[in-house]
Amino acid sequence: MIRIILRQLSIFASSLLGIIFIFFLLTQLIPGDPVVLNYGNLTPGSFEYERAAESLGVNQSFFDQFYLYLKRVLSGDFGYSLITNRSVLDEFLTFFPATLELSIFASLIALILGVSLGVFAAVRKGTWLDNLVMSSSLVGYSMPIFWWGMLLILFFSLDLGWAPVAGRISYVYDIEPVTGFMLIDSLYAYPKYEFAAFYNALSHLVLPAFVLATVPLAAIARMTRSSMIEVLNADYILTAKAKGVSDTKIIWVHGLRNALIPMVTIIGLQSSVLLTGAILTETIFAWPGIGKWMVEAIFRRDFPTIQGGVLLIAFFVVLINASVDFLYAVINPRMRRPK
Repeated sequence: MIRIILRQLSIFASSLLGIIFIFFLLTQLIPGDPVVLNYGNLTPGSFEYERAAESLGVNQSFFDQFYLYLKRVLSGDFGYSLITNRSVLDEFLTFFPATLELSIFASLIALILGVSLGVFAAVRKGTWLDNLVMSSSLVGYSMPIFWWGMLLILFFSLDLGWAPVAGRISYVYDIEPVTGFMLIDSLYAYPKYEFAAFYNALSHLVLPAFVLATVPLAAIARMTRSSMIEVLNADYILTAKAKGVSDTKIIWVHGLRNALIPMVTIIGLQSSVLLTGAILTETIFAWPGIGKWMVEAIFRRDFPTIQGGVLLIAFFVVLINASVDFLYAVINPRMRRPK
């Protein structure tokens, strides 16, 4: 186990270092004066300009600049926003709980529905129900998020009035941000609003979470079906059937438990996709998370925010992938055998 932990830490560190280097190289290719991009309109040759150039290290060699950049990033200094003049890291941590809440809720929807539909299709392999589930998952996987989100808004919000169009909670509720998770913070306001604020926050969360969960749901359903079909044809499953074990126990205990091993990788990869897919979803539903924050920074040409935001998102994606690899090694005993 120690060998696996050290291996995953080395992969995580090398991947993160590679991302930082590639991202630094890309920032060097951005057209324009980096001093002007980071500090606004400063006159070249002025004292303020030279001081800003020295603080950024742009008057040094490439490797010296990369060393300074690496040192800044590892110390948590991602620069300051040109619009708000706040630390990029502080702004990221302010908006990140909203994205994390949306991603967790979407992950639960994708995991519960995806596994259930995959098992359902595997048990009824070759029937019209199996074809229906697989065809629907293919359509869902190919569905553009922005188009799918607009369709759901038109139907459930505008036509039926079942779900709010945008935001995290209605403006009639004054919720103090304690944890950053609106569902939890709304429960803290229980004496004042009882459960009305919680239900309102949940109604705002369901529709964007379902839109965000569509692509991972389809991928998990197809992977679950493939894994379950392979497991249900194994010898130990046939032996369990011969012993008279109930179909429910065979499918949900013996079958699904062993089918989960190859599914861990696809589930983890789709979890990291949620962070990147949140950009479009948050923009459509005006969800105040890092996706909407990044889009606004792009429109405002806030380059320090764009650079820091992309790098922080990449950090979490690498962290999720490393955690998935470690979890796979924990679940699969063959991965723990010394080579």
